[in-house]
Amino acid sequence: MSPHQAVILVAICELAGALFGGSAVCGTIQAITNWPAQPSLLPVLISGLVAAIAWNYITRYLKVPSSSTHALVGGVLGALYAAGGLKYIVWGRADLIHPTGVMKVVITLFVSPLVGFVAGFLVLLFGVVALSRATMRIAPGVRWLQWVATAVLGFAHGANDPQKSMGIIMLCLYAVGHSFPEGIPIYVRLASGLSIALGVASLAPGIVKRVGSGIFKMRSLSALSAEAASAAVVLFGSLTGGPVAASQVISSSVMGVGSAVHVKNVHWMVAKDMLLAWFLTIPCSAVLSYGLHGLVLHWLEKLL
Repeated sequence: MSPHQAVILVAICELAGALFGGSAVCGTIQAITNWPAQPSLLPVLISGLVAAIAWNYITRYLKVPSSSTHALVGGVLGALYAAGGLKYIVWGRADLIHPTGVMKVVITLFVSPLVGFVAGFLVLLFGVVALSRATMRIAPGVRWLQWVATAVLGFAHGANDPQKSMGIIMLCLYAVGHSFPEGIPIYVRLASGLSIALGVASLAPGIVKRVGSGIFKMRSLSALSAEAASAAVVLFGSLTGGPVAASQVISSSVMGVGSAVHVKNVHWMVAKDMLLAWFLTIPCSAVLSYGLHGLVLHWLEKLL
């Protein structure tokens, strides 16, 4: 598909995922803190968001697909620690089957790329075996399946990434005394869904090129395998409340597919740069938000 077709398809599916993709991930983000429903939580969230946004722009400038999820989690944790120490951070249970609190976020973030790598590897092997006797007549079918896989991946991502923003918005609303027993309000879903759709429409070509061809030069079947594996992992995370880092899952799926073709075909130096950015994101955004919190408090005091 052309870049314009891809952007339109993904943007629509991202919005649909945000509107109809449940609320499990939103609940997970809300559960990382036990801060009481008081306006004092607002400066904490502002500091975390500013730090996360700043880190995202830094990595976008460097054309490195870092994780917005890592940046958001690191930013919020750093601001919570700056404002109240460890007592307002819910670490939860480090159980691989039923994790909770921050542990659920951390386990999901670090396990999902490994699952994406294995899934990409296995899906391509299955495709090669299944199509071992196929002729070029199946090429249109493979291309059609790519459209389907892209749409499913867009929906799965829309059901996961915007819900992290929804979790922060819901915490803001709770902090000023609102409660929503019926679930996430439609205007919160629309705000988050439209924002990510506009983000897709902005099309950061450097990151698109880095993931699409910088890791491994993909053909139709390998691209379909990477999309299908990524969609399965991200959709599972959305259904179970696991806030996966989709950029990591997609990139690791591409690495898995490339390894299945031939390990030497994967540009491991590019993968190394990505891994470095991923591991740096949480501590860097946490330190950034920790330093910003005092400035945010000072600014708000002057403003009010």
